Amino acid sequence: MAQKEKILIVDDNPHVLKLLSISIQKAGYEVYTAENGDEGIEKVNSVKPDLVISDVMMPQTDGIEFCWMVRENSEIPMVPFIFLTSLSDQDMEIRGFRAGADEYLVKPVDRKILLEKVGTLLGRAKRVKTVENEQVSQMKGFEGNLADLSLVEMVQLLNLNKRSGRMEVTADDKGEIVFDKGDMIYARVADNILGKDAVNKMVAFKEGIFKFEPTVDKKVERNIQGSTMNVLLEACRLMDEADSRK
Repeated sequence: MAQKEKILIVDDNPHVLKLLSISIQKAGYEVYTAENGDEGIEKVNSVKPDLVISDVMMPQTDGIEFCWMVRENSEIPMVPFIFLTSLSDQDMEIRGFRAGADEYLVKPVDRKILLEKVGTLLGRAKRVKTVENEQVSQMKGFEGNLADLSLVEMVQLLNLNKRSGRMEVTADDKGEIVFDKGDMIYARVADNILGKDAVNKMVAFKEGIFKFEPTVDKKVERNIQGSTMNVLLEACRLMDEADSRK
């Protein structure tokens, strides 16, 4: 019998917590709950859920800070994360994505839509895990399609697995990213877009191919400063802002 996938729901409203729990359980998932971000991060590390659903506006540690803690300091930094809020506020949505959320739904949430998002994110997480187990964590190269695994997901995998090497990206333009023990140290698109600007451009690629080689055959002068996760989150924020203006 297949093990049920675990979902953690974090919300300070006990009524909402109960309704969400019933809906998720009826869909066949194993449910855990927490009433605030502090309790949520404890559950994240003890339960290691397959997906997290969290309210944004909570006392003590709010959802934004909770998401940051999961992404930066938890044992499962890549867990899919859905934000729920009663505020139809674009600035809050951008803050949520900048914190590392995968989806953002406004209350009252339609049960069908929520379960569709849950299923989509769990399916994507399985594909990422397969790549990680079969290729990324081993000392060999790999390649794939950006339509199946985004550049953000691949950078996160390489970062978490402390890999060194060079990733070529071929989409609307050609680019490359060089990694040193998981950290992005160099990026380029075409001949004139470098550093963080190059990362920002490549993160927005929706289609194309990537190829990672574990050895760097040339010396590069570092043009990316700061942590890889911060650079990546900033690139995602800029992409979300651009998409919201379309």
